[in-house]
Amino acid sequence: MRGSLLAGTAILMVVLVILFLKKLPGKEAEEQEAQLTPGQKLLEGSALEEGTAGLTLGQKIRTELERQIPSAGWQDSGPEASGEEAEGMQEGERQEGESREEIPAAASPEVSDREATVSYAGEAFIKSLFAAGGEMLWLYGVKDDGNFFLGYMGQEGDVFQETEVSPGADMRAFHMAVDRQGRCHVLWMSVQKETVDGREFDRLTFDRSCITIVDSSGKTEKEIQVSDVFSEEQGRPFCFVVDEAGNYYFENGMQLVQILPDGTLGRTVSCAGPICGIGMGKSGSIYCSSEREGGATVLEKLEEGELRLCSAELPGANASYAGIYAGTDTELLLLNKDSGIFAVQDCGDNGEIRVSGTEMPVSGEKIGGYGILADGRACILSQTEGKETVFYYIPAGR
Repeated sequence: MRGSLLAGTAILMVVLVILFLKKLPGKEAEEQEAQLTPGQKLLEGSALEEGTAGLTLGQKIRTELERQIPSAGWQDSGPEASGEEAEGMQEGERQEGESREEIPAAASPEVSDREATVSYAGEAFIKSLFAAGGEMLWLYGVKDDGNFFLGYMGQEGDVFQETEVSPGADMRAFHMAVDRQGRCHVLWMSVQKETVDGREFDRLTFDRSCITIVDSSGKTEKEIQVSDVFSEEQGRPFCFVVDEAGNYYFENGMQLVQILPDGTLGRTVSCAGPICGIGMGKSGSIYCSSEREGGATVLEKLEEGELRLCSAELPGANASYAGIYAGTDTELLLLNKDSGIFAVQDCGDNGEIRVSGTEMPVSGEKIGGYGILADGRACILSQTEGKETVFYYIPAGR
């Protein structure tokens, strides 16, 4: 009798526990969440209603991910960010969790004091574009048969490896920028062949424009359509740079123009004068050099969506200050084809000469292209009329 009573009591307790668990708040939501895909979970945990009506699921997910990527240079993500912004960033991190993919920062190589001169050993070419960064050299050129090619090689290499990257037969590369990982960001624009006085040339049409991101092994990582950004009224840019967040910057006369990572137009900021150079500093900040009336060149820094004067005046030179790069021990290294290489620690700094114009192995028109590598050395390409190509490596970092 007593055993039956105990058994009945135990059964009653189990039933009560089951009924209690069914009424726990959030239990039903957890069961529903277990049936959602990772993308649906991301949408369920984020505020996506505003501005996403009519978008597909994939578009909403992409919109949410882009909202959570900070745009360097356009907003303050440092210690002075408001509490509301900080809470928003933390919430974004919680929503993405382990599914969030971050591009790993490139390992910083030791600063090199090694001078080197490397003669090119590959097939002859005529340089169209050259860029260097990280531990990589990139070139877009024309071979003797008239065909264009995009090539890459490691620092102090002597032969470019050709890639198969090409967004179309009617597209030509007009700019290249190398990020800290050594990847090349190539700006392509459509052209149309025309013949004038018996000579054939490519005329820019602006029908299509895109940016391809090519990794250090020559493979295309991504293609970004930017056809809506460029037009005949604006013309093609002469400066092009990418920041750590994947934003692109180019000049349009006296304006600094931003392209967002998805290829849409970002902000446009007025500059003190015609822009002659754009670059990114060691801190990730964007800088530009511009000419003022009278020929003086000044350096400006992008802060809180505005360009602010960073230097009273850069040293006078016959060439423009088009080369603006991150330093190793300083914020910037400026390369001038006439005056040499200058180190700038911060805004207000007058700069320090690291390599004078007389110490440069070549200068002026003999410099066909240049860049600053991660080890602090400048890499300069020089070509003779006989298509002989030489690369000079000049220590500038410390």
